[in-house]
Amino acid sequence: MKILWRFAPLSLILSAAYLGTPFFIHAQSTTLSISPLTFELTANPGDSISNVIRVFNNGDAPMSITMVAEDFTAAGERGEVALSAEGRETFSLSKWITVIPESFIVNPHSFQAVQFTVSVPLNGEPGGHYGSVLASSGAVEPGSGGAAIAQKIGSLLLLQVAGAVQEEMSIRSFTAPAFSEYGPITMTGRFENTGTVHLKPRGFVLVKDVLGRETARLELPQLNVLPNSIRQVDTELPDKRLFGKYSATLTAIYGSTNEPLAYTTTFWVVPWKVLGATLIGLLILAFLLYLARRRLSLALSVLVTGKKR
Repeated sequence: MKILWRFAPLSLILSAAYLGTPFFIHAQSTTLSISPLTFELTANPGDSISNVIRVFNNGDAPMSITMVAEDFTAAGERGEVALSAEGRETFSLSKWITVIPESFIVNPHSFQAVQFTVSVPLNGEPGGHYGSVLASSGAVEPGSGGAAIAQKIGSLLLLQVAGAVQEEMSIRSFTAPAFSEYGPITMTGRFENTGTVHLKPRGFVLVKDVLGRETARLELPQLNVLPNSIRQVDTELPDKRLFGKYSATLTAIYGSTNEPLAYTTTFWVVPWKVLGATLIGLLILAFLLYLARRRLSLALSVLVTGKKR
């Protein structure tokens, strides 16, 4: 059975760390948490890489933990991943991972440091390999209903093995709502990775009005796109004072050789409710002026000649 997880890109984790906020991944209950969320690793065939994960018990009772490694693949276009004990052989990583200790007890409001080691075989296939180190809770303090609460959380590992890799990416589409009443406007790019390693496109979105004047230059969020998958990347134009037709051009580069990508879309912003209310008001005013045309004509005559008809 596959388990869906939210794929957290490294850029977001670094941002959280930079801001001094904890970057744990939580299950439905916040009793069990883990840090960090993601590792991006590079290695040569034959290398061994070790790192440390912290498993936290935020509850009030001791917790029994078992560690296990599984593969993951992309599931959907919003960054979800599917965990599986048997991933695709080409991108599998779990068989190269060892964890010490594999089981332990974590006391309340404490943590256990867990070391994982990735041992790349000499014949390890170049390209991307993807796995997760998971912490599963065993005996946990019973919940209010008397049943034990089972939790399973993990850190994602993205490994690139050096060698002859294929970096190939394209923009499947770049869209915005065709007609909007007002801003902000969300523009969505869909990046497809058909290569053998994860890629993180970098770039910006340039927005121009109907006269070709630059309205905004928006930085593209940097998110990883796994091989054989499509990843949606949203960019928001926050300006609410928009009117008319606009064009938006997504310009990006990817990979070690900075290959270029570009895509253009157009959209309209028309505050039709405001315009409709204004038009109705003008029509009502014109109708009232039409009904009062004779009185207005008489009043104008008196003002000009000073005589009443």
